Amino acid sequence: DATLMSDQKPLVVVTGVTGYLGSAVCLTLLKDGSYKVRGTVRSTSNEQKLAPLKAGFGDLFSQLELVEADLNDEASLVAACAGATYVVHTASPFNFNGDCTGPAVAGTNAVMKACTTHKVKKCVITSSCAAMQAPAKTDAPVPPKMYDETCWSNPDRPEGLHDYMKSKTLAEKAAWEYQKANPGFDITTILPGFIMGPSPCAGDGSSVGWMKAVLDGSKTEIPRGNMGFVDVRDVALAHLKALQLPEAANERFILFNERVLLKDVYGWLAKYNEKGAKVPTRLGEGEDSLAGDLIDNTKSRTVLKIEYTPVEKTMCEHAELLIAQGQI
Repeated sequence: DATLMSDQKPLVVVTGVTGYLGSAVCLTLLKDGSYKVRGTVRSTSNEQKLAPLKAGFGDLFSQLELVEADLNDEASLVAACAGATYVVHTASPFNFNGDCTGPAVAGTNAVMKACTTHKVKKCVITSSCAAMQAPAKTDAPVPPKMYDETCWSNPDRPEGLHDYMKSKTLAEKAAWEYQKANPGFDITTILPGFIMGPSPCAGDGSSVGWMKAVLDGSKTEIPRGNMGFVDVRDVALAHLKALQLPEAANERFILFNERVLLKDVYGWLAKYNEKGAKVPTRLGEGEDSLAGDLIDNTKSRTVLKIEYTPVEKTMCEHAELLIAQGQI
């Protein structure tokens, strides 16, 4: 009996399921089939927010339970986690206009309290490369030494730290500090770089916005230099693996694929000009260099067994989804 079977499955609560990453994590958990999945949204009656989930999840949408919770309302987050064996906390304010820190730290602390209250076994938290890649200059790894999971960004560094980076650093630190003071459940933190690729929801639009700007004609020439990327599906899978693998408990994992030249990214995407995109083909000023922070992703590959999606596939499939959705 299917209902009986699903009653025996452990419940995972995912915060922020209408987010760009949250929706991908949720879909990965539903496809895996080992869990009952409950997602938090700010409003269960906001059809505009839920429509992309319904479209992206198809038949699996009916298996998702939705409850209302808000990062700034501790009681709502604690209530949302009732009965959970696992919690995956993906919700976090992401904008470059300031004040992410208060809500990010408060939201993380509320989720931690929920884990204690409901005797949750493991909590997987989405942190960010922003939480490890901005130490004080004097503490930065000197190449060939790379940034790895032992590195932490320093909110008090003399160079100053951007509010978003500060929020991710302090929120992750808050989780580890809470666990130290209130042992009883395992934590795994996932630290992705800049996430791209096809996901059911656009979320706050940072990743989708980046892709749209390449495709919609807002750029007149190809920018030079490089960027580092990671596929949203690889990051989502890392959250699932973190739940499943005992050896992932109480560890940090960087999720980062590689740096690529922007001229290569634009080169891969230029073929969509036949489908109505307006990707520039003229090179801008500057030079092409892959120079930048060296980031070590060994731990994600060896412990979580992540096999990174080639960046070209990430970019092309992201573009194809946006074109299919009529967004370009």
